[in-house]
Amino acid sequence: MKVTERLKILLILGLMLTGGILFSLVILNDNQVRTNQELHQVIEIELKINELGTRLWLLFQYNDQDALIQTRYAHQDLKELLDREQFNNESKNSIIANLIRMNLNIGSLIELSQKDIESKFQPSITSPAGMLSARYNMTLQSMNEDLTKLQKLAMRDAELSQRKILYAVVIFLTLGSVFVLILIIMTLRTFKANLNVLTLGIKDLEKGNLGSRLLVSDTDELSELAEQFNLMKHSLETTTIKKEQLQEEVDRQTEELQKQRADFQLLANYDSLTQLYSRSAFESQMKTAIARCGRTKLNGALLFIDLDRFKPINDNYGHSVGDIVLMHVSKMLTQAVRTSDIIARIGGDEFVIWLEPIENARQVTKVIEKLHLSLSTPFNYGDISVSVSASIGVSFYPLDATDLSGLLRVADDNMYKAKATPDTYYYFTPEANRRFSITKLA
Repeated sequence: MKVTERLKILLILGLMLTGGILFSLVILNDNQVRTNQELHQVIEIELKINELGTRLWLLFQYNDQDALIQTRYAHQDLKELLDREQFNNESKNSIIANLIRMNLNIGSLIELSQKDIESKFQPSITSPAGMLSARYNMTLQSMNEDLTKLQKLAMRDAELSQRKILYAVVIFLTLGSVFVLILIIMTLRTFKANLNVLTLGIKDLEKGNLGSRLLVSDTDELSELAEQFNLMKHSLETTTIKKEQLQEEVDRQTEELQKQRADFQLLANYDSLTQLYSRSAFESQMKTAIARCGRTKLNGALLFIDLDRFKPINDNYGHSVGDIVLMHVSKMLTQAVRTSDIIARIGGDEFVIWLEPIENARQVTKVIEKLHLSLSTPFNYGDISVSVSASIGVSFYPLDATDLSGLLRVADDNMYKAKATPDTYYYFTPEANRRFSITKLA
């Protein structure tokens, strides 16, 4: 049996044991609720009997009509309660029937009390009233004795029921635990034996012994692993790779991995078409640049550039020509700024440039004018003459924002303001105009 199959069995057994415990707790709770209900019924009957006894004592003391009426009310309440009460046990219901019978006797005695009141005899132990009181007391004592029996029956039944449930749970948990323990011991023993065989095989391989084979008779996962291990050793034995050849292969793979790592790093940091910074690399560079400006109290400007007539080029000449245009634009952008400035392509035809440091808005204006001039100059690709223009939005650090998302948002808004007019132009914010003494350029 495989280890995974044994683990599944253990999981099922664990769930069964847990379910059994929960089920037993539910049964115990139901049993406790039922016991509490029965005890509540007994207490309610006891209270009614005590109330009837109190009324009978008052009747014997005062021997008047008011005490008799109150006694009849108490007797009627007890009768209605006993008629309602039913238990799930024949012995208990028999006691209830006996209580009903004795309550009927009390009813008959109450009628005799009516005659005694009308006769106006003085109460004494030998008088009719005294005899009635003695019979009342005997009947109430019998009823209290039956109540005690009823209460003991309820407690005994609850105890027996709980004991049976606990015994069943103990037996169930014991058997389940024993089975789980046996299964775990068998699994560990098999696992340890197969693991020892596999360890010996690895040690043989470490010594260069390719001729030995692992012998595992079981059918678990380690046996499958041992079989694969034997196949690997057979492959190594048949190919007989020499140490020098193996080292050459390792060196070649290491060099290839290093090249792939460099390629991956290049793809992650640079746009594959324009060789400009990618969006993620731009964000990483900007974190450093903004921190540097904040530390040195320098100003910076972010240019958001969107090509205006790029879609018709793609539609009319195809995406290959569009790619040539994007590479041409990236070249123009690179030539228009300093080597220390940051240029990135963040979308299809969207570019951003970070200028740092700047002393006034006129520096930014010169860069933008140079960009407009270089981008609007047509260039030829084969027999096609291509001309593009760009809408440029600007944001300043720290005037417009002190974080990248804020700078991008302001620059993007200004770019759309520039794109909203027939002629391509860009906006500085009003505060920037006052700060750097520059007006809107058309």
